[in-house]
Amino acid sequence: MTDISVVREIAPSASVDASASVEAFCTIGPQVTIGPGTKLSRRVTVLGKTTIGENNFISEGCVLGAEPQDLKYRGGPTQLIIGSGNFLGRNVTVHIGTELGGGFTRIGSNTHLDAGCHIAHDCYVDDDAHLGKKVLLAGHIHIQRGALIEDLSGAHHFTTVGKFARIGPRTAIRRDVPPYTNFYSQNQDLQPPSVQGIYVEGIESAGLGEIEQRDLRRALNDLFVNEAALATKIEQLINIGVEGEAAYLCEFCRRSLHGVYGRYREKFRNQIPPEALELMGNDQ
Repeated sequence: MTDISVVREIAPSASVDASASVEAFCTIGPQVTIGPGTKLSRRVTVLGKTTIGENNFISEGCVLGAEPQDLKYRGGPTQLIIGSGNFLGRNVTVHIGTELGGGFTRIGSNTHLDAGCHIAHDCYVDDDAHLGKKVLLAGHIHIQRGALIEDLSGAHHFTTVGKFARIGPRTAIRRDVPPYTNFYSQNQDLQPPSVQGIYVEGIESAGLGEIEQRDLRRALNDLFVNEAALATKIEQLINIGVEGEAAYLCEFCRRSLHGVYGRYREKFRNQIPPEALELMGNDQ
């Protein structure tokens, strides 16, 4: 009977913690760092300058740290940083950053990326986010803490999904999505997606105090019962002195309105975004 050996291709210069688990047919490149307790299932490929933290579970067939699908990328020493306690489902793909985008792609901690997700270059996915099956993120996107994006949705370049927002399934995200809101279309054939009320579970997950939660709900109702004259309503709320998460909501919406096509992050096109500047500072 033919003897077929189990193959793992781990570059000698890669840093893989002794308590990490690497299953059969994995490939780990020379600039990769993998932290304690992280498990790589079969056929996982980790390339580029990629740092993976502690206690992650990376399912079969994932490809992490590959070069961006961006013609502006020139082969520079850009990075992918993945935090701790994340779950990556089967065949998730995540690219390193680009030089013009600031050089980083980052996934936070305790995130859940379901099977077939794609995270393109220069994206930032914050802690506790959940991306459903085959969610696709184009480049330069920011998914804030606790956001939920349901199956088969896709986000346009430079969009922001606010903290603890919920995107419905099969939704095209072409503009920024305010925090703590539901965002989807009642009829995808006839209407573009829009805010569809408060995402109650998101507010509950944020762990806000009773008064801050009450003020946030009031601000959400004032702004989104009808999005007409949104800029005026934002200024009215700011002028009466809203605080905490209600103030954050107003500032988020004001920045989006001032952005190009409702996307605040468009101002960072061909510039280094603040998230990359923060990571550069941490590297020093």
